[in-house]
Formats: sequence, structure tokens, C-alpha cells
Amino acid sequence: MRITLMLGVATAAAWMTTSGAEAARAEPKPAPAVAAAAGAPLRLTFDDGFDQRPDPKRWRTAYKTAGPEPKSLSDRSLYNNRERQVYFDKAFMGLGVDPFSTGGGVLTITAKPLAERERAALARALDLQPQKLRAGPLKDVRYSSGVLTTRGLFEQRYGYFEIRTRWTSGKGLWPAFWLLPSNGAWPPEIDVMEALGHDMRTVYQSVHTKAGGKHVGRTQKARLQGDDAAGFHTYGVLWTPGSLRFFIDGVQTNEAAAPTDATGPMYMIVNLAVGGKWPGDPDVRTRFPARMEVDYVRAWKLG
Repeated sequence: MRITLMLGVATAAAWMTTSGAEAARAEPKPAPAVAAAAGAPLRLTFDDGFDQRPDPKRWRTAYKTAGPEPKSLSDRSLYNNRERQVYFDKAFMGLGVDPFSTGGGVLTITAKPLAERERAALARALDLQPQKLRAGPLKDVRYSSGVLTTRGLFEQRYGYFEIRTRWTSGKGLWPAFWLLPSNGAWPPEIDVMEALGHDMRTVYQSVHTKAGGKHVGRTQKARLQGDDAAGFHTYGVLWTPGSLRFFIDGVQTNEAAAPTDATGPMYMIVNLAVGGKWPGDPDVRTRFPARMEVDYVRAWKLG
């Protein structure tokens, strides 16, 4: 989860009653500004409203995998960012740490300090890693959290990608929604939304490329307006062959040229990181457990 960006679109869920008894949900549509910017029909290809726990046919719970969930500690953290969390699921290491819960059609990703038993188990797992990893940032992990990715399950070239989400405040918290190439290359990267918990009004929308031979990242800011900065908002990106247009609550906030090395399918990532080079570590005012709540994740295809 390098510097990432998020785009939002406010999409109303339409419901209608059939036979006076059963409620059927109408197919979600992007906001009018998104549809107009696309210049072509948008077809819904992915829609998870989290009426139940994350479906393993749709989501993976480790960062570096396109197959069965890895048991290696090094595949459970973006340690090169000096992040302080390990991404758990209930089965990882047999510890029963479960950062995912659902209720009322909302997914909650919970981050919290590791218990002594968990820290001891991670220390033993770290001892099995190569010396370079044992001496690196993994030795300083202090929190559990969660990540969801669609790698190997849902990957798409071009279209509109959207999340409706909110998160708790606090220094060191780093929620994000972003896209990476399905072939495992990096960059490119499209960051639909990233935020820092100590500043609840600023959202970062970014693009990374290596088309010119070296890594270049461009990050733009957007401000959440009004009195409800900590509430639910939609963040989205419209990715076409020529451009990236970022949206918050259906309003375009930023635009960038599409990287020329971003021409293949990409998959979606939702995560709540803790600590790192960018946000810094939590301080005494950061309240745990911290949360990222997700109402839905959706994607539409062009044409």
C-alpha cells in the first residue's frame, strides 16, 4: 500500500417491492457526473454490500497472494513501508485473531494492539525468516489488522471503481482503497483513496508509474467538506486508456494522465494499516481498537 489514492461517488441504493413481500435491489448506478465523464455505458461487474462475512470466492485476506492464503509472516505486512501491523485472518497461525466483522450490511476492519500471546507467536515465526527480514521492520510489528484483495478472483482493465467507507481518527492510522496489476508488477499503482487518521478532512489520490524507466509518483489532495468529515463518503476512480478521474461523493476532485504502463487488468485492495513512514506511529491519543467500516465495494466496466 504505497502512496495511494481514493475516489468517491455517492450512489443511492434503490429498492423496490415485488409481490408485496420480497424486496429486490435495483442494480446500482454510478453518480451522474461519473457516467457523463465515462462517455460510454458502464456495466456493473462487481458488487459486494457485505451482508455477510467476506466471501473467499471474492476476497483474499493476505497481501502477496493470488492463491491459497500464505502462512508466511512476510506475506502479511507491507514492511518496506515500516508499517506496524500484521494482516490477520481467523486461521492465520491458529491464533484466532479475526479483524473482520459484519453487521447491518457494513464490513468492519478492526486494528488493535497485539496480545502478549500473539506477539510471542509472531516472534517465533520471525525467527524462521531470512536474516534480512529478521533484522528489518517486521521485528517492530505491534498491531493486528485486516486487508482484503481481489487478486486472482476479480481483475479488470479500465472502468470505474468505488468504495463507500469511513474510519476512526488517530495518529498512525492509514486506511486505503487502491489498485495493483494482476501480473504482480509494481509500479503501476492507482490509489483511489488514502487518508491519515490525524487529519480527517484530507484524502490523497495518487498514481505511480515506471513508464519512463524510473518510479514516479504523483499525489493530489482533496478536502472533505461540511460537518460530516468522519462519516461515510464514496471514493472512486474512473480509469480509461487516457486518463484517471477521481471522485468523492460523485464530484470530480482530481485528474491525472493514465500511466502508459497501466494497460492490463488490475485488482482491488482495501486495508487499514497502522504506522509507517508516512503516517508515523500511533501516539498516546490514538484510540484502539481502531476501525475502517466499508458499506460496499463496486466496479463497473466500460462499454
